[in-house]
Amino acid sequence: MNEITLQCADAPNAPNANFLATLQPINTSDEEELPFEMTLDRYTREVWSLLKNPDDNVWKSTWFKSVDEKKRLPDFLKFLAQRKKAAYGKFESPYPDEVTGDMNTALFLVPFEQPPCPDGEKAEELIYVKILGDERLTKIKAKPKQTAPQRRVQQQPNPVQQPSSSIMGSGMLGNLLGATHRTNQHLNSVPARKKEKQIQNFDTVTSGQVITKFREKIEKQLTEFGSSNMTEIKISISLADLTREMDSIEEKSKVTMDVMKYVVYEQVEEINEDWIAAKEQGEFMDEAIVAVYKEGCAPEEVLEDMNKGEVPDEVRQEQRAMREAREREENKKLKMLEKKNLRNANAVRDDGFAALNTAKRDRRSIEEIQKDMGNNQKRNRME
Repeated sequence: MNEITLQCADAPNAPNANFLATLQPINTSDEEELPFEMTLDRYTREVWSLLKNPDDNVWKSTWFKSVDEKKRLPDFLKFLAQRKKAAYGKFESPYPDEVTGDMNTALFLVPFEQPPCPDGEKAEELIYVKILGDERLTKIKAKPKQTAPQRRVQQQPNPVQQPSSSIMGSGMLGNLLGATHRTNQHLNSVPARKKEKQIQNFDTVTSGQVITKFREKIEKQLTEFGSSNMTEIKISISLADLTREMDSIEEKSKVTMDVMKYVVYEQVEEINEDWIAAKEQGEFMDEAIVAVYKEGCAPEEVLEDMNKGEVPDEVRQEQRAMREAREREENKKLKMLEKKNLRNANAVRDDGFAALNTAKRDRRSIEEIQKDMGNNQKRNRME
């Protein structure tokens, strides 16, 4: 394990976290993989959070040493001891589930009871930490408590006792009483089934849990991207994968593509405001890919698409009005120029200049003129 930056917050997924310490493991042979940044944003008094608990064999423990100069660990441990609460944070386990292959949620726990520090070390520089690879292991003992009410409901005796064979007999009255008894049994079993179904519904995955898990996953990816040499990362969003474990249709309808894209953009802005996130064109409505670029590494076409944006209706109407006003002004200027040219032309004619091509010239030859004159004389004689 490398250095770990430990932070603390007042509530889960709080927008702001306070720096606590920079830690290094004392035992360098420990092969447990941890994120380089961990936030303690949850506090509990559950049995599993104690220094020694009944299921201590599923936990891994290690000592960390503070390598910064802030010296804030003693005050934080004193705060936990006074309230008798353990602090813990969640992170994605590097080891997937052996059955389903899904990624597990691991716990990073700081008990409020700290064991004696190792020899040769200073207590004010050390912190004892317990790590659990699967969060679900803390809830194993709580499951029988949920199923116990179901068995009590099912084992309650029916209010209508079964009549003895001597009373029922084998005639028509006995058949009628037997049918009534069976009907009462079926009616009494209906409420128990409803209660059983209601109890099972508490275990369904909600939309808030899915969105929170997705946000934590994106935050981890972007944090690792920021510390790497890569200039681009592509984040895939698949609604089918996100809602696979959800049974309620109403809860599924709350996990939309717009919400997931907003979560990605929000995390990008929180990690680094100078980064650019742009959604790529896809073929399916329930799948999307958001590309994240570091500062100065985004392609020109991506920047152009972002700068275009969508013009609001108010701005579009204002631009149309400005264009129409300019056109009316230009038409007005053209009409004024035409009138001025026409006045100048009339003024030139009034100064004594004759217009050309107004008196036509006789272009007939002498023979044509004589012939026309003879034809005119003959026409006069005949008249």
